[in-house]
Amino acid sequence: MPAYKKIPFQLGAEILVRSSANRSHKTKSKIIGVLEKEFIMIENPVFIISDNIKAIVEDDLMIAYVYEGYLFTFLSRFNRNLIRNIVCIDYPDTFQIENLREEPRVKVNLATEININDMKMPGTVRNLSKSGASVEVPKIISIFKGLECIITFTLPNDQLIKNLRCKISGVKYNQIHKKTEISVIFAEPSEEISKIRELIRFCMRFKV
Repeated sequence: MPAYKKIPFQLGAEILVRSSANRSHKTKSKIIGVLEKEFIMIENPVFIISDNIKAIVEDDLMIAYVYEGYLFTFLSRFNRNLIRNIVCIDYPDTFQIENLREEPRVKVNLATEININDMKMPGTVRNLSKSGASVEVPKIISIFKGLECIITFTLPNDQLIKNLRCKISGVKYNQIHKKTEISVIFAEPSEEISKIRELIRFCMRFKV
């Protein structure tokens, strides 16, 4: 597990906000900005208590944030209203981290071509596991989980992975840098998947 000294917040990323006073009160929000060691700017979290009742929490908060397969959790507190529906919460002094992935992943930086609905575009494979990968496309594209795609790239050991069929399992948009981060699960052909798995085994053996 990486030794994170601070939480790698990303602007526009989603967080889960829960009231520490009433754990049934929870909602989602987005990170708008961060001033390290001071505060985090988020969309004002509104808890839906019933069809007719909503509540804005201004007490202690429990925050959950996922980044690259790691769950970061920490306690915070309402700091102040900023503008319109944006509020500030305290920057955490401490946090907990949990690895959500069952499989080890190998970080890579491999040029790829990804084909989604007969639309071909360049991208970069950012990490690999035995069953899937993370692919970054340098623009915002409208896609959703469950779509099929085909990727082609060359492994660091110069083996070509050609026309690897995958299913999209997650999509994350980075509006600041205008890119789309796509998580995929390998489907077929098995020969190409075997090449990837052999590389993963090698990397884990030597902790590359």
